[in-house]
Amino acid sequence: MLKAALKGLLARKMRLTLAGFAVVLGVMAVSAAMVTTTTIGSGFDSIFASTNADIDVSVSMRSDVDSGIGGKGFTPPVPASAVGEIEKVAGVRSARGQVSVDGARPVGHDGKVISVQGPPRSGVAWHGETGPVRLREGRGPAAADEVAINGGLADRGGFRVGETIDVLTLAPRRSFRIVGIYGYSNGRGSMGGDTQVAFTEPVAQKLMLGASDVYSSVTVTADPGVSRAELKKRVVRALGGTYTVRTGDEVASATAADGKAFLEIVRMVLLGFSGLSLLVGIFLILNTFNILVAQRTGELALMSALGARRRQIIGSVLVEASLVGAAASVVGIGLGIGVSVLLKMVMEANSGTALPVGLIVPVPQLALAFVLGVGVTLVAALLPAVKASRVPPVAAMRASAAEQRSLTRITLLGAVPMVAGIAGVVASLADIGSFRWVALAGGVVLGLFGMALLTPVLSRSLLPALGRLVGWSMPSRLGNRNAARNPRRTAITVSTLVITLGLVGGVSVTAQSMRADLSGNATRDLGADLVISGDGVTARAGGGGIGGPPSAADGRVMPTFSASVIDKARAVPGVSLAVAQYVDTVRLGTGSSPAAAADLSRLSPVLKLKGSPKTPAPGSVVVDTTTLSKLGLHVGGTIHLATPRAGWRDFRIAGSYEATYLLRGPVFNPSEVPGLFVSNAPAIGYVQLSAGADAAAVTRAVSGLVADNPEVTVQDQTQLATEAADQVSIAETMLYVLLGLSVVIGLLGIVNTMALSVLERTRELGLLRAIGMRRSHMVQMVVTESVLMSLFGAVLGLVTGVAAGVAVSKVLGLSALEIPWGSLAVFLGLAVVAGLLAALAPSTRAARVNVLSAIAYE
Repeated sequence: MLKAALKGLLARKMRLTLAGFAVVLGVMAVSAAMVTTTTIGSGFDSIFASTNADIDVSVSMRSDVDSGIGGKGFTPPVPASAVGEIEKVAGVRSARGQVSVDGARPVGHDGKVISVQGPPRSGVAWHGETGPVRLREGRGPAAADEVAINGGLADRGGFRVGETIDVLTLAPRRSFRIVGIYGYSNGRGSMGGDTQVAFTEPVAQKLMLGASDVYSSVTVTADPGVSRAELKKRVVRALGGTYTVRTGDEVASATAADGKAFLEIVRMVLLGFSGLSLLVGIFLILNTFNILVAQRTGELALMSALGARRRQIIGSVLVEASLVGAAASVVGIGLGIGVSVLLKMVMEANSGTALPVGLIVPVPQLALAFVLGVGVTLVAALLPAVKASRVPPVAAMRASAAEQRSLTRITLLGAVPMVAGIAGVVASLADIGSFRWVALAGGVVLGLFGMALLTPVLSRSLLPALGRLVGWSMPSRLGNRNAARNPRRTAITVSTLVITLGLVGGVSVTAQSMRADLSGNATRDLGADLVISGDGVTARAGGGGIGGPPSAADGRVMPTFSASVIDKARAVPGVSLAVAQYVDTVRLGTGSSPAAAADLSRLSPVLKLKGSPKTPAPGSVVVDTTTLSKLGLHVGGTIHLATPRAGWRDFRIAGSYEATYLLRGPVFNPSEVPGLFVSNAPAIGYVQLSAGADAAAVTRAVSGLVADNPEVTVQDQTQLATEAADQVSIAETMLYVLLGLSVVIGLLGIVNTMALSVLERTRELGLLRAIGMRRSHMVQMVVTESVLMSLFGAVLGLVTGVAAGVAVSKVLGLSALEIPWGSLAVFLGLAVVAGLLAALAPSTRAARVNVLSAIAYE
């Protein structure tokens, strides 16, 4: 049986290659995720371990507010007095205050901010060539207008010693003279691709921490014979619980973890694609082996008649499947390693520095990927194998094609999850708290699964209707009948399209509705004619942005501008009102929340706030009604919250308002901003025009006030709405790319089915040619069958997806529901084109069938 299985495999290698293609892609993605994260992660560990080798203990303040996006938030500065306290601890050899904070954004020669993807843009205090720091050119800064920059920034921006560089920090844009360029003792110009600007210590404290005589951390060196762990315990006992004390090893691990945060995104994307590929691959392999088993019924029956047992027949099919899975997994692992090499090269090119480690191949993880690929193939082939073992030998010897079975059972099996899915979606529309998302997700998954099982019975009514649209000629009608000949086979073939295009349709409807909702909210809630802000700040100020509210010290530094801009804007002819809004993140009992500070007497009419809130007195806040309801609080009571600089404090609730797209969370008195928020500069400015004012002239004048800040722009309501919608478009495009690759795999299923179907009907095709059908008719017949299956799968998938998208939009509470008919029409058109492409090879083979050989074919 083993020899027979191997010979059968060699005879059908091309057909099985197509079936294994999905496994190749899935294993490739898994392998790439494992190799990439291991290699780059090890590189970061090595870089930061060497950088922090001279640190025995590091002391910093405890952060009470995270960034709102799962990362670290602003860490309050350490007072200079703490350095003296630490020096008095037994076992301390030296203690030195350090300033090193993400948020120094250099401006390039083109006037744009130099951006990096992932690594920080740090502003540091220059302490000379200490630790791993080594000057390459020039000297360290000595005056307030001098800086040194690291080699990474010099290479990225093309800067040289003696040139001027502009830097954005917590303060407005300032110009400095570059007096030195430095690198590190390991020969590198940056740590993991970061950029650094080194100021004199007083300037670094003021620009990066917002105060004098403070530090971001204190580096402690131990006396000989005192271990790092022991020194840490002593410092903790001396300082108490208000500080975070870590050993040098812990600092290196934490710093490397921050640098590797973006790797988690890469890993999730690759694993997500892998999951979709393997899911789609199950249907592709299942269909391929189903057709092969149907074509080999005579062969299998002969084996059974000669004494082969059921387990031997099952084993022969599974041997083929395991070999296909093993070969596909090996190819996938090889391609995954190649993808990892490319990703490593891209990262090194983007960061401008090479990793200190070569490619690391984690054998145990790749072995797991291999097992996963083989396992998926075996699971998909199990049902066809069992089916092959149950065919009676005599019946199989009489027929070479799969018998038609009743669809009653599979229809009932599909109706159960479909009804359960509909019930879950309906339940999610009711007010059942957080459980509604569980009900919605379960309902959508069950609905898609049920739709896939109901596809055979739906094909009997839908395929003839769609067939009339595809063509009326005799070859086209034959193609229509061929598509409907075996409903089960057609169903399995298009199931992948139903699922993937269902997800595409759902994403499309949800994204279009979110765009309409965000655009409408951005303009409906706004009474201002112009908005001064940085990219994405307005969308996130009310928690409406994708990814949550930004923090001013978490790597996504919030763009701000000088408060004097608002004062100058009020003096512009044609301006009737200008008001500033300060934005940051606070921590409540429910987690992170956006927060603001503003003169509400001016801001309320601009944002059309309901509730007529007044500017709170110092020590008080005004809170939106949604937050009050969640926390069970009321006006006149007290709210316990943490701000970035002041930590946990109690504030009196002086009033409430209804949250809008542009304002949500606690609102403080503007005079308290320096002691509470990271930045004491406004992030948003609203400008109202006088009646009859020249909008274009006012826009030019206000834009001139922020012309020196490349991070800040002036937008009207239309541009603000477009910016809000663009957030959704970016996420939508990423999902389309991910789902599009799965759709391609689904189309390979149609190619494989058509190729195997043409081979199965060789004698039939020969007879058709014998009675007068031309080659062009043969091509038309096969193309019609392929296009019809693609169109059938696309219609079912998109209808299901639209229903799911409507449900998601309702659960999200979106104010607008829009169906993107144009996009859906494009998807249908692409399905037709895909059907045409899928039919190219099978139709060519059908047209080239030799009549005499085909008639004699058995």
